[in-house]
Amino acid sequence: MKHFKKIAFIFCLSLLSAQANVVPQSYNGFTASFKYDRNVDFFGEGKFLRNSFSNNLSFGYIYNSTIGIDLTYGYSKYDRKDNYEISENNSQEVDESYFNFVDNFRVENKGVGDKGFSFGLTYYLNENQDLFNYDLPVNFSIGFRYGSSNYSSNDLDELNQDFYGKFYSLELGIFKQIDTSADFYLIPRINLNLKNEKNIYDSILVEGETDSFNLSSNYFEFALPFIIEETSAGKIFFEPSFSNIYGSSHIGLRFGFLF
Repeated sequence: MKHFKKIAFIFCLSLLSAQANVVPQSYNGFTASFKYDRNVDFFGEGKFLRNSFSNNLSFGYIYNSTIGIDLTYGYSKYDRKDNYEISENNSQEVDESYFNFVDNFRVENKGVGDKGFSFGLTYYLNENQDLFNYDLPVNFSIGFRYGSSNYSSNDLDELNQDFYGKFYSLELGIFKQIDTSADFYLIPRINLNLKNEKNIYDSILVEGETDSFNLSSNYFEFALPFIIEETSAGKIFFEPSFSNIYGSSHIGLRFGFLF
């Protein structure tokens, strides 16, 4: 009964997840990857490929398929709508330039850039772990990420506004290694990311001071990494993915090495 409660507890945690690394069984080594992600419209409300995307470059190390650390640099651009309007709440306007400092600012402003670094620490509970007296049916992961963001746009430049933020997130996942008869194997995974961010900008009402707002967001990611068996450059992997970041659909492709 106690073992069942432990499994149930870990399973519940793992359903709260998102950005896990590709982790083969019994792996020690470094990882490097690049990911491109694009906002898409499946419901015919506009162009299928929207003018919103993100790029992520990540380097990390995995110890014994149990502990992983990584440093990631990301750049994103948000431009989801054809027409934008100034908000009645918490906006700044000068001549024809304006910016809406609202929770969904990524949607309600045009051409918003977001760049910054983040640091991640992840623990992996593998099928052949020693916590229980038997193997688990799948692998689990739980991680923490902390990072910063610096936002930019033409309107922010015209308003002479500094807009930046910090965030932390809980990242948990479920994944399973599947061997094939070919020279590659699969590690399908499901993640959920629980993210909290604080965004700061120059006060509109009081000169020399700042205002801020907090934002919480959750999203799922489904990915299917293909890991090619050992090559002269290490293990190469390709990972198509689908997620619902900030309330809209995204498709992505990650390419990387395990070495």
